[in-house]
Amino acid sequence: MSKVNNFDLIRPLIVFPDDQSFYFLQILKRRKDNPDLEKDMIHIADFYIYSTEEYDKLKHRIIKICDNENARAYLRLNVRDSKKIAMQTLKRIVDYISSENYKAVKKAYASCTGEFGSSSDKTWIVDIDNVSMDSFGHAEKYAKIRDFVSDLQREAGKEPMVGIIPTKSGFHLITRPFNLQKFKSEYPDIDVHKDNPTTLYCP
Repeated sequence: MSKVNNFDLIRPLIVFPDDQSFYFLQILKRRKDNPDLEKDMIHIADFYIYSTEEYDKLKHRIIKICDNENARAYLRLNVRDSKKIAMQTLKRIVDYISSENYKAVKKAYASCTGEFGSSSDKTWIVDIDNVSMDSFGHAEKYAKIRDFVSDLQREAGKEPMVGIIPTKSGFHLITRPFNLQKFKSEYPDIDVHKDNPTTLYCP
């Protein structure tokens, strides 16, 4: 499979409402790509991105790490708020200390950052697997899915957004929230993620 580089596609999707806002990027090494790994996944690095300039500057560094480690870079497209994450981290550290789980304290900030988004304009991911670019672009089945998602966003009173982000096995449709039950009744086998990361780079 060819490498996936979505830096340019994702750049217009990241918006910083204020100087406390940031995006969470993780580099993960997976057994799926590295059969000799003893674990299903190894955490390589975290990045906290506070501006598009920082995003641009990190591009070559992230690509180099991923290429060297045969790892994948993932970005959560719902923005984070520094104050909210700091408060949640404080609470979690107190919980860890109360339960004498001292080793977990160092992971508290990254853990909270992964869990707590604060975007007023949230995005969801519709996960389309096992499809080629040609099929996705031209097959009537996938055109109907994109149109249906757009209609559901309008019904929810939102300006439709259907960003298309390639993955190793298919595509992520980046959308605004919609009636999930109505979507699932039509497409029960397609997963919809409310705050999962999308693929930024994969060698």
